[in-house]
Amino acid sequence: MRKIAIILMTLFTICSCSTNDNNTTENENFYALTEGNSWAYKYYNKDLATGEFVATTITETVNITHTTEIDGNTYYNFKHIVTGNNGNIAFPNNGEQNYMLRDSLGFLINEIGGIKYANNNYEEHFVDRFDDISSTSIKLQLSTTQDIVSIASLGDFICLDNNYFLRDVNGNQLNGLDHVYREDGTGEILSTLSFASESDHYGEKRLESYIIQ
Repeated sequence: MRKIAIILMTLFTICSCSTNDNNTTENENFYALTEGNSWAYKYYNKDLATGEFVATTITETVNITHTTEIDGNTYYNFKHIVTGNNGNIAFPNNGEQNYMLRDSLGFLINEIGGIKYANNNYEEHFVDRFDDISSTSIKLQLSTTQDIVSIASLGDFICLDNNYFLRDVNGNQLNGLDHVYREDGTGEILSTLSFASESDHYGEKRLESYIIQ
């Protein structure tokens, strides 16, 4: 079954061009773009019998390791390392991935302008094609309200919520809906993983610890 979860596992490698501002000067640091910052996450799977989310063995660490200048802009290298996945295809595979990202007028983008997140624009944005066969597209839209996200070991975070969803060739939105919650200056706190055909998400990635410089 196709999964909207693929959106969250591939957002860093999207290639849609959405903004181009070589002369942008960043005055704030919503995305915690500072070399040395790090985050640790654990993945949770929904227990169908109880409806509770149960911790898996899958963990993910994210570190900003260095910066790179590209066309006059500073990009931050995010190194992701996933471990503990013993063959669950609904969650990210084990291994290391590196992504170059920067803040462009409130959009978190990669080096070719592909959007990963928005923090001040409430319009619907094209992210990428879902696959090479269908005309289904991945979209994102920033929620107009803030949410309080509670992590048992860390407390409460006041977050913005980007909604990620799919539209078919006729523009109809599919049932699946994913959320990525970020707090200003702290980073990603919680994200959900869903099947395209189901309104309820089956998995979560929760922040376990973090270091902000």
